[in-house]
Amino acid sequence: MQLPQFLTAYLLRPLRVFALLLLIMAGLVILGTLFPLLAMPAREYIMQRWSQALIYIVGIRLRIVGDLPQTAALVVANHVSWADPFVLIACAPVHFVAKAEIRSWPVFGWLAAQAGTIFIQRERARDLHKVTHHFTLALQNGLSVGMFPESTTTDGKQLLPFKPALFQVAIEANVACQPVALRYEHEVAAWINNMGFISSIWRIMGVPQVPVVATYCVPIMPKQLTHRRDLACASETAIASALHLPAPRIEEN
Repeated sequence: MQLPQFLTAYLLRPLRVFALLLLIMAGLVILGTLFPLLAMPAREYIMQRWSQALIYIVGIRLRIVGDLPQTAALVVANHVSWADPFVLIACAPVHFVAKAEIRSWPVFGWLAAQAGTIFIQRERARDLHKVTHHFTLALQNGLSVGMFPESTTTDGKQLLPFKPALFQVAIEANVACQPVALRYEHEVAAWINNMGFISSIWRIMGVPQVPVVATYCVPIMPKQLTHRRDLACASETAIASALHLPAPRIEEN
């Protein structure tokens, strides 16, 4: 084993684990005491700072390319890692829809729920209607919302077809659709093949750094594209172009 790998695995990783536990405990205290008393801008500020601390502690180094949205937007991104939502929140406050099984994650599932994440069974039409309603209200109230329209993670070397259903909220709320391309520059970031949540964090913390580039593409306005399928296709194409990947076909939901 080379010296940098040895130092990271046996010295730096234990320090990262300790710092992560402290951060989680701080998050639990804040969510249990301060959050109910704070207005939404203060909550979003705390979520952003906490997410920035989280990704830094585990070794993820973020670089932002492009312009961050200045108003409420539907943020859509490709999905590679469990860290994706935290990376996007670290860039700018955003509220997410996530797969229902994430709610069962140890500690992080509860933290995500308290931070306002909406959990969904994607095969259930009732859940889709619920999320559409909540997201439209959030956007109309000036809050950005986010989703991963591939519905699952990849190794980052391909895009899966974007599911158009939730793109409808951008049309109904008349806000921009903001595509974001996430590119991790180390293969340990990929969260695939039924990899455990804890084991994925452990892998990431075992390398010196995991650079990630978040490229904010040109926003797409609903006035330009008035159907959810067209918004999904345009977002898919923009992200594929930023990642230098072929754009897959669009699935209808």
